[in-house]
Amino acid sequence: MAEAVEHRYPGKFDVRVSDYMDQVGATGFDRRHKALWRWALRYPVSARLGQRMIGLAPQLAMRVQRRLLQGFAQLAAADLERNPVDLAVSNHGLLTTGLALAKRQFGLDVPVLTFATEPQNISAYWADPWADHMLVPSEHIRRALERMGVPGRKLEVVGYPVQQAFLETREKSEARRLLRLDDRFTCLVSLGGEGISANSLALVTALRAEGPALQLVVICGRNEGLKRELLELQVPDLRVEGFVPNMADYLAASDVVIGKAGPASVYEALAVGRPVLVTGYAGLNERGVVEFLHRRSLGQLVRGSDELRRGVRRYLDAPAALEAVSERCAELGLRAQTDALAHRIVSFHRAHRRAAA
Repeated sequence: MAEAVEHRYPGKFDVRVSDYMDQVGATGFDRRHKALWRWALRYPVSARLGQRMIGLAPQLAMRVQRRLLQGFAQLAAADLERNPVDLAVSNHGLLTTGLALAKRQFGLDVPVLTFATEPQNISAYWADPWADHMLVPSEHIRRALERMGVPGRKLEVVGYPVQQAFLETREKSEARRLLRLDDRFTCLVSLGGEGISANSLALVTALRAEGPALQLVVICGRNEGLKRELLELQVPDLRVEGFVPNMADYLAASDVVIGKAGPASVYEALAVGRPVLVTGYAGLNERGVVEFLHRRSLGQLVRGSDELRRGVRRYLDAPAALEAVSERCAELGLRAQTDALAHRIVSFHRAHRRAAA
């Protein structure tokens, strides 16, 4: 979001990005929350059950959430009094609730704009009726949040943004030259920033069974243990990387992307025009992404080695299928959606400046 604003309004705003809970001193809560999510990635059924439970009683879940966030809300109000800003933009339900609580109970006087980052299925922990205003990726999400108790006047559909690097990628052959990859059919296995996947080794083994027909690149993120395990296999035609800063180049160099159904990772692949074969999903929000891929013929869920190999073989044997996916990806209009979000953030800021004048 910050990059989109700077790209469309260069030099107009001082935009700061912060891991805000940790920054203001709510470090213990922040670490516990992140550890819980990493645990949920390893045991996805826990994430789905938790989301279903809070979805049964969203108002009760919100009251509990506010109680848990009292400390953060007080810290945030004090921080923004010492370091004032013209606009706070939240991209997480817990931040939105904490900042709304800071305004209600601790005197925070800053407009807060939320972007709900779930494009296809959303959890009730986003549904804070005290939020100032929410930008949402789709009409489906807008209706869902309204059903959960967020007033309709506070909800606005803008689409889903992706970073500029994924909107302006290199040509496939150029990206392969840059990364020193062979110019042939390439599968990119992307395991997300944490590099967590219960079946990573089985996945690589299944793909290697295709032999020299394909080149395989695995991005392990911050999972150094998995990276070492894969390197020790000493498999030909296998590139193993850790956390990479140039993910757009790896996507541009690939033909097919394989991984979990994290919304940001999937939409980045779609922005580059690549089909996504999903090997698993954690929460219900990610299941919504899987359903979206299937509905738009942009990819599919693959369960087990045989389905994975058939999914890859479908594109390996039919280059026209890859081109068709690329055309459908272009029809999503992710560049226009990214622009729309940037423009709406700026117009919301300017409207509040005028109202305060």
